[in-house]
Amino acid sequence: MSRLHRIVHDRLTASAERIAVAGVEVSYAGLRGLVSGLQAAMDPGVSAVGILSTRRLEAYVAVLACFFAGVKFVPMNPELPLSRLQHVAEAGEVDLVLCDPSTAELAGEIGVAALNVADVGQGEAPLRVAEIAQDAVAYQMFTSGSTGAPKGVPITYGNLEHYVVQIIEALELPEGARFSQLFDLSFDLSMHDIFVTFARGGCLVPASGLDLIMPHGYMAKNKIDVWFSVPMLAMVAHRGQGQKPVSHQLQLALFCGEPLPTEYARNFQAFLADDGALFNLYGPTEATIAFTAKRFDPDQSQFATVPLGAPFGGNLIAAETDTGDVVKLREGVTGELLLGGPQVFSGYQPANAAECFVNSDGQSYYRSGDLVRVEEGELLHLGRKDSQIKLRGYRIELGDVEAVFRKVFDCPSTAAIVLGTGEDKQIGVAYVRERPVDSLKPLSGHLPGYMMPGALMHLEAMPTNVNGKIDRKHLEGLSWSV
Repeated sequence: MSRLHRIVHDRLTASAERIAVAGVEVSYAGLRGLVSGLQAAMDPGVSAVGILSTRRLEAYVAVLACFFAGVKFVPMNPELPLSRLQHVAEAGEVDLVLCDPSTAELAGEIGVAALNVADVGQGEAPLRVAEIAQDAVAYQMFTSGSTGAPKGVPITYGNLEHYVVQIIEALELPEGARFSQLFDLSFDLSMHDIFVTFARGGCLVPASGLDLIMPHGYMAKNKIDVWFSVPMLAMVAHRGQGQKPVSHQLQLALFCGEPLPTEYARNFQAFLADDGALFNLYGPTEATIAFTAKRFDPDQSQFATVPLGAPFGGNLIAAETDTGDVVKLREGVTGELLLGGPQVFSGYQPANAAECFVNSDGQSYYRSGDLVRVEEGELLHLGRKDSQIKLRGYRIELGDVEAVFRKVFDCPSTAAIVLGTGEDKQIGVAYVRERPVDSLKPLSGHLPGYMMPGALMHLEAMPTNVNGKIDRKHLEGLSWSV
């Protein structure tokens, strides 16, 4: 039994009377029985399981049943079109789909055997814990690919164990706390929610659709201790709370998934207890959930976005410069962030994009696609390599345009995208603000002419995808004013 298996297994036994999942108020003993029951109901010959459920007890039971049995699981988002779910099932070699009552009908259309977890009762037998190699695949996430076909990211038991053990130690995550669960199962940050919570004997509190719209009410109503979300929900929570006093304060707040604007972090401090801490986490799916961490200090927040911090638990970082050199990150260095060490996956399945790895001095690194710079001793996120554009001969970071626009016009949210093609190419900025921006002149003192936006889009709310990230594809399809 691996270390992570032993930690979670011991919690299911030693914390038997504690509530493991809120809402349905299932105890650790009850959760253990449900996991055992599902294992007994699953054909032992199953090699890969799709889990078509999210933020529900059935999803957590399915994850743990597969985790202990050594069966690869593939999270499947119920919001995806049927054709994409079928593609994920085929690419992930799924031979059983586990669903819940809300997704049972959809599961039956995928073309793979399906089992409704809610139809399975408590098991009498002990949990089946397989002998599992550290390099065996625990789960496989499918991310959006540049070709339009989702890329399969296999994460091993070793990758997952290293992350969970190290993040608990690095952030001193509390035992027995009430942990938020805001992410869809197909968003890899949900794996943090599930495994960290159960490893710490905590209570997982799944959010409803309404909770995602009113996160300030969710955290108060459910007395959340540890918060974990994308940055956008920090802004939504702050706006929803308004000037009303905060009735419940958090012990800890974590943000990941996109750059965290300093303004968001500063405003979110109101939800933290006096001795509470706020961390910005960074890490792509390919490097297992999060890779670096930075504790936010509101008295030292001179940057537009919160720095990425330092790698934890033996994770390694470097940078590849424009000249193709792999260098250590030090003051003044700018380049693509490279990630190495025990959390980095070994390659996509089905295999593609071999060029995403680079070797230097005997160390293999994953090319993250994120541009970074070290400034004043801090690792700063400059944007995506694929969001770095050339316009009229100048290289432009769209993240820089967003940061300046947000600061100058006091906007809670901005998104810069490229509109048009060829000679008609220009920068468009979508923004959330009470009143429309009537003149771009204030920007001229902060941006050179070649970085000035050519089109604006005033929005009441920024469109987001199912994972809470800004939906830039949706923005591209809107009617822009020039």
